[in-house]
Amino acid sequence: MPRVRSAVRPPRGRLTAACLAAVLATPAAAVTPLTPVGVESCDAFLDAYAQCAASPGVPEPARPGIRQGINTMRESFRDSVARNPAARPTVAYQCAQAHEAVRKSLVDAFKCDFPALPAASQALLQAAPPVAAAQAPARAAPPQSPEAQAVAKVNAYTEAQNHLVRSHPLERQLAEYRRDNERVLKLGTKLGANAWYHFGIVDFDGVIDELEKAVALPGSIPEVDPQAARLLAALRDVNPTLKALTRYQTTREFKEDGYTFARQQHPILVPKVEAAAKAMDAYGTALFERELARDERRMTALPEDAPARRLLATSLALRRAVQRFEALGPKADVAPFLGALGEVSTANRQLGTTLDGMSPKPSASCGGYADTVASVIGHGRDVARDIRAKGDPSQPAQLFNDTYNRSVRDLESCQRSETRVRPG
Repeated sequence: MPRVRSAVRPPRGRLTAACLAAVLATPAAAVTPLTPVGVESCDAFLDAYAQCAASPGVPEPARPGIRQGINTMRESFRDSVARNPAARPTVAYQCAQAHEAVRKSLVDAFKCDFPALPAASQALLQAAPPVAAAQAPARAAPPQSPEAQAVAKVNAYTEAQNHLVRSHPLERQLAEYRRDNERVLKLGTKLGANAWYHFGIVDFDGVIDELEKAVALPGSIPEVDPQAARLLAALRDVNPTLKALTRYQTTREFKEDGYTFARQQHPILVPKVEAAAKAMDAYGTALFERELARDERRMTALPEDAPARRLLATSLALRRAVQRFEALGPKADVAPFLGALGEVSTANRQLGTTLDGMSPKPSASCGGYADTVASVIGHGRDVARDIRAKGDPSQPAQLFNDTYNRSVRDLESCQRSETRVRPG
């Protein structure tokens, strides 16, 4: 049964406007790594493809389509191998071929950072194509149990959430739209021929497609299904307006009509984007809280001194501290946040003691996780210090956010490399 991935949201502490912008400025790092195909050449190809998509040379409007294509290919490769294990050599060969062809095309188009084929993929292309595997009959997939259906649906919901976090930081985009167009919307043609209408909010075509498929999957997730439906409705509502305004900017129609359409659409656009942002937040919160509840249940089933329990306890304490962080404001009482950080510190010390006592020693990535958590605690205390001093906490908040995201990756690395710390 596939593992349910973490639904990770970037911390959203409402500290100051500058802090909010800083925290939301790095959405990509908040995304939990996707489930791999399990075929070396395919995972190397898709990782390289994603690295190219994140390169500065790729235009922002092109990114959602590229990412959607990567997700589609990942699902196709995984499905091919799952349905017909004998096809694995053929799928591996196809991925190596695609790596070479797509790399050349995108490097020529965007000058992006697309790593070359690894040695193992090169070796596949130098060997004879595995024709026999391609002709092997596919086996029908067995019917899914209710538990497997729930896992598949939550994974689909999580991939949609990851897509949202990467590509649609709506609060920041709306703030930038207002900032860039305030004078245009007020003054219009009085600004002269050099005035520019800027619209940078990307449409939701890819996410809508992902969410529609996720909602339609069999099974029920009571904690998330209503929020997914609400989000889907909000995205469908705002999407035509986003498309119309993107075309309006791209075609320079604003130079022909004196910004008339922009001013007409502004009072329609803003409440729809705000509604979509609230629905996104509620959807991410539902996934996040479901994950917390699941891990709390898993922890209670583990022995008190088990390494897996210690690791899970630290992770849970840290995620509760993130929730406290998100509740902060410019004049907030920081005591609950500091109390939560104290609980993280206690759990992390116990984890360190357990790791030190393991024989043989655990993977270095597990010790790295404990070290990263300690850094998160330090940056969190810096945030509290600046709020108490009525200073600007944006820089430590950014560091808190970045280090927390790194801790998520370190945790997964630890669990991948060390079976004794996996909760099962």
